[in-house]
Amino acid sequence: MAHDVFISHSGKDKTVADAVCATLEKGGTRCWIAPRDIVPGTQWGEAIIDAISNCKVMVLVFSSNANESQQIIREVERAVNKGIPIIPFRVEDVDPNKSLEYYISAPHWLDALTPPLEKHIEHLNSTIKILLSRQEDRGETSGTGKDGAERTGTESNIGTDKLETIREPYKDKGGSAQRFNPKLIGGGIAVLILILIGFLVFSGDNGGGENKNDWNNGNTNNTPIATDNNTVINTPVDGGQWGALALTPSGGWGFSTNQPTQQAAEQEAMVKCSSKNPDCELKKSFDNCMVYARAEDGATAWGTHENLDAAREAAVSKCHEFTTGTCGSHVELCADGSVARVNVWGAIATADDGNHGQAWNYPSRAVAEAAALKECQKEAPNCIVRTSFTNCAAVARGDDGALGWAKYDYMDDAVNAAYKECEERSSGKCSLLIKVCADGEEDN
Repeated sequence: MAHDVFISHSGKDKTVADAVCATLEKGGTRCWIAPRDIVPGTQWGEAIIDAISNCKVMVLVFSSNANESQQIIREVERAVNKGIPIIPFRVEDVDPNKSLEYYISAPHWLDALTPPLEKHIEHLNSTIKILLSRQEDRGETSGTGKDGAERTGTESNIGTDKLETIREPYKDKGGSAQRFNPKLIGGGIAVLILILIGFLVFSGDNGGGENKNDWNNGNTNNTPIATDNNTVINTPVDGGQWGALALTPSGGWGFSTNQPTQQAAEQEAMVKCSSKNPDCELKKSFDNCMVYARAEDGATAWGTHENLDAAREAAVSKCHEFTTGTCGSHVELCADGSVARVNVWGAIATADDGNHGQAWNYPSRAVAEAAALKECQKEAPNCIVRTSFTNCAAVARGDDGALGWAKYDYMDDAVNAAYKECEERSSGKCSLLIKVCADGEEDN
């Protein structure tokens, strides 16, 4: 059944959650709340994931009970990953634990600490209506770019004019040769050619496109990968100020920074990419900072700027011209080497019989989850994605089939937490089913 709001709550706060649900639905806003809306026979985790995926807003009934709930942490994490707005509705004067604070420290709280509760729920109702109205206004725009080209089909719908390469600028700028005046001769033609080539090579913020190819989780290269958004993986050195990025349709990549010339940067990026990947293509060289953004449906774009935040904003904004989905930063580089990171995703899927699938080194949550699910389904038909992550994750399984899973920056923490959750759910002995980090390592 269609719904706009997912209500996340601890079972101990059911009275408040039911009151919120009743008020919102009385005002015409359809809600999804457990256990009411879980179809009999449906697995609990599957129903929760589907409900979050199809909602527009999550309301978190926050209390000390919510602080202690691992289920709520998973629900909030899933909403954040899907770009779903979260409204924390605080009914108890407590601060979020560190796990929740990581996800909900930024949004504005709606406090419901003073009676009557009904007054605060009405305020919540008004806030949600405003938020849903704004989403509907934004949703009226079509999935096209500024040039009017459709952005929802396959790669051929996007047009190669938006997928700029440095090595073959004319191919990606179809028709650009018409800018030449056939009446110019001799040295005049040569000068104009050089000017045009320079413009095409060095113009940097109009790239982007869509790629529907799957990313291959075996495609890595010999450049270290960051497992979070703040890890610097290249130490700056004195000297050059050029960087470059090379990518493949199947997901391989290679980059360079701190090179003395543009040519040297491009060469190193291609060498690193080609060492483990076929079909590498030079995507961008730069002498400032560059961000390569990607959407879950495959749309891509980049931006360059002296300031990394400005480059990221330009890349994500450009990416949104090509998709109605959510765009995020995939590669962030500065030519001087002060920043060099790749944001990668991993996922784990499991079946009731203990079969499982894993994926790592993917550019987005969606493709990592799809790959893990596909791998699991090779051995079992009833697979479910248990977790997706940019750090490390582990799943433990009890003798009775109960599962526990967790993700942390360090694998030891993820394994310990997975065991602990499994032991809370299982009446038998728990053993480790699988562990992996987003960069493909089993330990970080």
